[in-house]
Amino acid sequence: MEYLNPAFMLLMAAALAAITACVHSILGEQRLIMPLLASDAPPMQNSLARQITRFAWHWTTLLWLSVAAVLALAAYGDIDAPWLIFGIGAIHFVAGVADGIYTRGQHIGWPLITIIGGLVLLAYYLTQTQ
Repeated sequence: MEYLNPAFMLLMAAALAAITACVHSILGEQRLIMPLLASDAPPMQNSLARQITRFAWHWTTLLWLSVAAVLALAAYGDIDAPWLIFGIGAIHFVAGVADGIYTRGQHIGWPLITIIGGLVLLAYYLTQTQ
């Protein structure tokens, strides 16, 4: 069963992480960052705050793409760091579930974040039991 292969699971998680990162960047820019920066909210009246807000949003996207790269490299055996993989899986799973609860399922990202975490944790588990 190919789909129970840890490497396949890590590659699927990497692909989902990359897709989620791109959606985060594009939709976040359109639906959150641009309206926020266009608002008259007091923090947005400061030029530095405006620059940092956009930078931090897209920096998060780059970090997520880095996570995707780590997962893909781990799938191909180029990274052998089980605790790093476990940490990535646990953080995504807990964050995804918390996001789903906190937003009452309204944030579009929570299912993908949870699935990424679940795939990575299952891959970690399967590699530890082989």
